[in-house]
Amino acid sequence: MGKKISIALAGLGSRGKDAYAQAAKEFPEKMEIVAIADIDPAKLKEVAEEFHIPQERCFASAEELIAQEKLADVMFITTQDRQHVGQAIPALKKGYHLLLEKPISPDLEECRELVRVAKECDRLVIICHVLRYAPIYSKLKEVIDSGVAGDIVSVMSIENVGYWHQAHSFV
Repeated sequence: MGKKISIALAGLGSRGKDAYAQAAKEFPEKMEIVAIADIDPAKLKEVAEEFHIPQERCFASAEELIAQEKLADVMFITTQDRQHVGQAIPALKKGYHLLLEKPISPDLEECRELVRVAKECDRLVIICHVLRYAPIYSKLKEVIDSGVAGDIVSVMSIENVGYWHQAHSFV
């Protein structure tokens, strides 16, 4: 088994707190959250208590976290879309590998700049496109694998994205 990775988690919304932090709980032998940042003091306190993160490793913003000496192997950036690149570039320069929530940025030039800096710093950047892990798709795979629907020869899928998706995800 490979080395356990340490994670600095910037952004404690649904992706940070409810997805990635829970994955760390599910796979403690593979990853450990060692520092966190969020603008919401209540979320910061909740996650710090749940993951036993000392106060000196809890920060009021991603920028405050990034300003510290490098605290982890990888930084997960799960903040608002328009903040991603402004936080990712200094994190790369600090030496972090990144897991970055989608979209990279709504601005193509910012995306290009992020790629340039990642190459310059020789850092890995993973962009999360994780709908395949959404409960509906997991259930669909389970049904298909079970054979209950017979031999599948064609599939048509439409995802109707309601107002709540944009309101929640800022897509």
